[in-house]
Amino acid sequence: MTTPDYQTLKNELLLALDTHIDILKDASYIQTEHLDGIMFMMRSFGFMLDRAPKVLAEEDPEEMNYQMFQYYSLLTELKYNLTLNFPYAKINDRPLLQIVEAFPTTYEKEMKNWWEETTGLKVCESKQTIEIKEFEY
Repeated sequence: MTTPDYQTLKNELLLALDTHIDILKDASYIQTEHLDGIMFMMRSFGFMLDRAPKVLAEEDPEEMNYQMFQYYSLLTELKYNLTLNFPYAKINDRPLLQIVEAFPTTYEKEMKNWWEETTGLKVCESKQTIEIKEFEY
């Protein structure tokens, strides 16, 4: 299995940013009792995508690989947290987990392998104490 090239990962990251922008511009109805889950999700996106503009501007393949490894890892973690802690939360009457499923995960496995090969560290599919088959790659 080979690591995707810079342009391929750049396109995936741009799609993730576009998906996030769509959430922001389409959020017309939020129930007050769902704010805790929505705030958690938005903060998570902030951590996931914080370095994205800098990485996109630098055109450094190694930085892009790290960005995408981090993005995929944090996205999976977000899915677990939404399922376990905020299964009721919605935007526009759509569950947050359904909204998060729109984010791309095309090269998740390849970036996990890249990280393991680069660092020599083994990445567990989940550090959670519960397994959810849908989130495994």
